[in-house]
This record gives sequence, C-alpha cells and structure tokens, in this order.
Amino acid sequence: MLITEIFHSIQGEGPLTGIPMLFIRTNRCNLRCRWCDTVYSFDGGKEYDLEDLIDLVKNSWERWVCLTGGEPLLQRDSQDLVEAVNHLGKGVLIETGGSLDIEPYTKFEHSVIDMDIKTPSSGETSKMKMDNLKLLRKEDYAKLVISNEEDFLFLEDIYRNWGDRINLIVQPAWGISNEWIVNRVIERKMNVRFMLQEHKYIWGEKRGV
Repeated sequence: MLITEIFHSIQGEGPLTGIPMLFIRTNRCNLRCRWCDTVYSFDGGKEYDLEDLIDLVKNSWERWVCLTGGEPLLQRDSQDLVEAVNHLGKGVLIETGGSLDIEPYTKFEHSVIDMDIKTPSSGETSKMKMDNLKLLRKEDYAKLVISNEEDFLFLEDIYRNWGDRINLIVQPAWGISNEWIVNRVIERKMNVRFMLQEHKYIWGEKRGV
C-alpha cells in the first residue's frame, strides 16, 4: 500500500471524536476539493507491505485504527487491511470521500464508515456516488462540510431525502463562523449532529495529529 504517514492521535471528527487511534493515511486521491486540508497526500508516499502494516496494527496500543487519506478505497490492499484489523479484534474507521463504491467495506463487523457528501463549495459534488447512501449501516455516517449558503441549501436537500434513514454530520469548513450554521440547524429543526474538527482546536493545522 502507498502510505503518506502513520501516526498516533485522537480522532478529531465525527461521533468517535476523542478516541485514541492509530492513523494510517494512504496516498493519492481522485478528488480535488477546494478546501482540502491534506493536499500533501496527493503525491509522494512510501510503499508498505500489507504484512508490515498488519504488524504495526497488532503492536499498537490503541483499540481503533483510522484508515484515511487521500482516498483509502483507491488502494488495492485496503479491503485486506480492514479484514486483518477485524481479525485482530480492533475497530476500524474508514474515511472515504464518497465517490467510490463502499459496498465491499460494509461486510466488516467491527468497522465504521465515515463517508463524505461533497458540498458545492468543494467543487466535486458531481463526482459523488449517491447510491452509497443506500448502503450506510446504522453505525456509519455521512459528513457534509459547510462553507456558505449554497452548501447549507444542499444540506437541506440531503436532509429532506435522507435525514430519517442515515446519520448526518454537519461540519463547518475550517476558519468560517460556526454560529450561523448552528442557528440555522435549530431554526430548521434538523435532527443532524453538528461537530467541529477537535484536533485542529488542539494542535492547529499540523500534519501527523
């Protein structure tokens, strides 16, 4: 597998926020979101044998592994790695951009899928594989990053069609005001979960955290 970085930290986004995890950040991404905060994963990287990654997971003290990117679903051995983590009795959080088929990853019992739904401000909405929403399980969730009014209108449309069937996470783009989004969610009586990027409030915009 082509890997950008491996590090120990806490999960900073989504319902598993605050849980210590071993992060395996894969290299390469098929999307180019305007507000991407991991552009350094687009090229470079180092090849790891699957067996070496499994050994790293086996010897890690964390109960969870976060497979992130880039886009981890692009990696040939990603399914094998998720399966191996399962066999080791550890949970795995799979962070995906939402443009590739997630069905093969829904078969793993001790896994959670964090799937983006790219909002208009990303510039990549047209590349979403919206059929993935039908595949999300009760433990999985879809995340929308909100930057502006157009993004919020997009969120409202997703909520009307999917809000009673999937877990929706609303996350403000880093650096914008949070208050107006929260106020709007309350005004619209939207049963979504508003969450910040906790790791950035702790360390700022740094790699390896």
